[in-house]
Amino acid sequence: MNSLDYLRRQSFRNKLKIAFLAVIVLSVLMTGGLSYYISAATLEKNALKLTQDTVVRSAQIVDEKLNKLMLIMMTFMISQPFYDMLRDVVSGDDGRYYTHLNDLDNVFSQARVAEPLIQSIYVSTPIGEFYPSSMNRNRLTAFEDTFLYERIEQEKKNLWVEGHEDMLFSGKDRVISLILEPIFDTPVSGVYIVVNIREDGFRKLVQGDIEGGASSFLLNAEGETVYPAKEKLVRQAVDAGNLKGMMNRSEGSQSFELDGETYLLNYVRLDIADWTMTTIRSRAGVLKDLVVVKWLIAGVALAAFIVTILISGAFARYLLKPLQGLLRVMKRVESNDLTARFESGSGDELGQVGFRFNRMLEQIVVLIDEVTEAQTHKRTAEIKALSSQMDPHFLYNTLNTIYWKLKLKQIEPSQQMVMSLSRLFQLGLNNGREITTLSKELEHVRQYLELQLSCYEGLFSYEIHAREPGLSELSIPRIILQPLVENSILHGFHDLKHGGRIEIEIAGDGERWTLAVRDNGSGMDEDQVRALFWLESKKGYAVSNLIRRLQLYYGDGAEFHVDSAPERGTEIRISLPKKGEQLNEQS
Repeated sequence: MNSLDYLRRQSFRNKLKIAFLAVIVLSVLMTGGLSYYISAATLEKNALKLTQDTVVRSAQIVDEKLNKLMLIMMTFMISQPFYDMLRDVVSGDDGRYYTHLNDLDNVFSQARVAEPLIQSIYVSTPIGEFYPSSMNRNRLTAFEDTFLYERIEQEKKNLWVEGHEDMLFSGKDRVISLILEPIFDTPVSGVYIVVNIREDGFRKLVQGDIEGGASSFLLNAEGETVYPAKEKLVRQAVDAGNLKGMMNRSEGSQSFELDGETYLLNYVRLDIADWTMTTIRSRAGVLKDLVVVKWLIAGVALAAFIVTILISGAFARYLLKPLQGLLRVMKRVESNDLTARFESGSGDELGQVGFRFNRMLEQIVVLIDEVTEAQTHKRTAEIKALSSQMDPHFLYNTLNTIYWKLKLKQIEPSQQMVMSLSRLFQLGLNNGREITTLSKELEHVRQYLELQLSCYEGLFSYEIHAREPGLSELSIPRIILQPLVENSILHGFHDLKHGGRIEIEIAGDGERWTLAVRDNGSGMDEDQVRALFWLESKKGYAVSNLIRRLQLYYGDGAEFHVDSAPERGTEIRISLPKKGEQLNEQS
């Protein structure tokens, strides 16, 4: 609010300068911001696509490596030494165990030479266990006691086991295991081949050619890493537990929020194992090159601000020169010099304003005569304008009451309300005439009170006393009493449930007569009484409107008095001169 006040107090020249600054700087900022947004969106999209292509290639490399391991082990299982060993397992002959152990040692060596990632190979059979002679077997742990045995017994299929500490051989190396069941021409049970590959070598294979600050890793079907993640970001993302839910397709890319920061996710499912190649990188890292663009936008905006300040003064002086000439002419007119004229050779908007101003001055003399004549008719026009506000605002409540009485089968009361409403409108409209008789005005307010009694059953009662029967044909402005009794009902009886009372009294005294409306409502304090004379109702029925109408009809001859106090009710008295003939002539 203070900035708005400051702007209002500035001269038009300063406002022009501020406008120049606002337009230029906002244009630069909007253009730069839009450019930055488009560049960031394009860069992010391209980064996701390029990373996705890299992830797909890395996944293919890992798949090929795992497929190669499977082929090596298939070759291992169809070798003659392995076949001879299986045949003795089927027959239960353990007499040739050491012969088989020696024969298989060469096959073990060939497999490890064919794939350097292989750390060790272990074969468990009912006639004994087989492994390379160069490996030191951990005698403290039997294969049947490891979780590897538990897993293969549960799933009964070839499976890949996530990174773990090697329990079968000494050294406690970190390995990833492939557990296979043998291929043989007859069913054989209890024979398992465990191939351990180096976890660190497999980790390097997975990372591959992923660059640019991206973290590449594998997730299993449960959304956990295949091997422990070294990067803090990967651990946080996995611990958050929402990666599995986001990877609902065979491959894809998207962005996600983590600890208030945006990251880019790419993933591809492997064909050989039930694992997913995953890559995470920071969006801020992708957009780090755009920091230069941010500073460039800020620099351009600052330069535009400085340049605009330098040239805005000259522009403002040039643009305001004809306006200042027009201002001088207006000052002469203000001093009652109606001969002053604006001269300008420009045909722009200010020149057109000056031309119209000259035309206006030429017509002022004619308008002065017309204004004088218009004053004569002002009284009648204001009367009609104020009277037009006197439409029944309670129509909605009345119609609603009629509707519910009909719903309740109260036919006769509903008919009576319709007749009262019709009669109320007939008397209020008065065939378009502003002046009516006192008898019709009393009938009008009586119909209004009957309708309000139907809408607010038991709320109040009323009495109408006309002390002088001869006053019934006295001419008065229409809709005088209704605003007063409405004020009693809506405000005086606002907190009442029943027991309200309204009394209308008409009395004459010589050349004047008095109209009084009393109620036993909540009353008003002094501030409320003062407000009654000034505040206008949102519904157009304020007592202040009534006072203005009476002043327009009777001038100073109308007197308005209010006697009220809290919890003592209210009495409103209107004293008017008896000038019915004058009102009839005016109407």
